Amino acid sequence: MAKFRCRACGREGTWVYDPERFTCPLCDSIDVHFEIFRGELPDDDPVAQRMDALAEAERKKSSPKGAED
Repeated sequence: MAKFRCRACGREGTWVYDPERFTCPLCDSIDVHFEIFRGELPDDDPVAQRMDALAEAERKKSSPKGAED
C-alpha cells in the first residue's frame, strides 16, 4: 500500500498504487504527496526505472575506484 497526504482536503491514508493516477484518491486534487516503496512498483514503471537508475549511479559514485563487484 502507498501512503498519501493531500494538502487540498487535509486527509491522509493509504491506497493501492496506480501508475496512471497522480491526484488525491479522495478529492482528485493535484496538491498531494505520495510515499511509494520501490517494491510496490512494477519493474516497467517509469518511476521504478528512474529510482533504479539513481540507485545504480549512487552505488557507482560511492564505490572505491577500481573496485569490482
